[in-house]
Amino acid sequence: MTMSQTSPARELRVTIRLDGLVLDPATQIRQETSAATVRQYRDAMRAGAVFTPITVAPVDPEDEDKGFVLIDGWHRVAAVQALGGVTIDAVVVTGVSPNEYRWIAAEKNRTHGLRLTSADKREVFRAYVQAGRHRMENRGRRVKSAREMARDLQGIVSDRRIPVWMRQDFPKVYRAMRGGGLEENPGSDFGRKDRDVIHAELAATALVQFKASFSAIRSKEQQRALLVEITKAAQDAAKVATGGRELPAVIPEDF
Repeated sequence: MTMSQTSPARELRVTIRLDGLVLDPATQIRQETSAATVRQYRDAMRAGAVFTPITVAPVDPEDEDKGFVLIDGWHRVAAVQALGGVTIDAVVVTGVSPNEYRWIAAEKNRTHGLRLTSADKREVFRAYVQAGRHRMENRGRRVKSAREMARDLQGIVSDRRIPVWMRQDFPKVYRAMRGGGLEENPGSDFGRKDRDVIHAELAATALVQFKASFSAIRSKEQQRALLVEITKAAQDAAKVATGGRELPAVIPEDF
């Protein structure tokens, strides 16, 4: 069953192709991916362990074949890639803006995976504000107190530290906290950049890395194998660009 065959829902569990997954570093809540954790997950998967599905959001809610943006599950994706896998179980979240992606990831990372580092906790705080969770519900631009924010963040940062981080990272919000609670021009820059520009930049970066890695390979046999793969990838991309049909990003149940 594909997404289009299911009644609208905020979350939907599906199996997706890894080559239909956009890995945008801007959605990553952790400062870095742990190679040791990837190896641990890879070995567990090889032994038959079943992991929690990753969390993704559709690139285009109207067209599932445009693929998905990874929100949570970077280590699991890397482990499946290390095993040579081509698909992965995922939960698709809909009805959320890009501003909320990192906060969704932050909430999930507080209950599973690696322990958050100090740098990771700072990113969780930033994701919280970028998602607009620092504002009172149904109160427009009115900002919560530091104590209320600390309760929301459940120990990530104290109410004494929040004003310090807020002044450094979100000075407009800090001014609102200090002067009446009304925020100037609410919102964050995250998600405002044109998504096509972001995806084009990611594709260009991947091409640069491919060329650099390809040049470093000494085996002609391995180079030829990669040339076959890159040629096929270019053909698949041409099909997408010209409206030709390609394998769906979501794998049907009867596939």
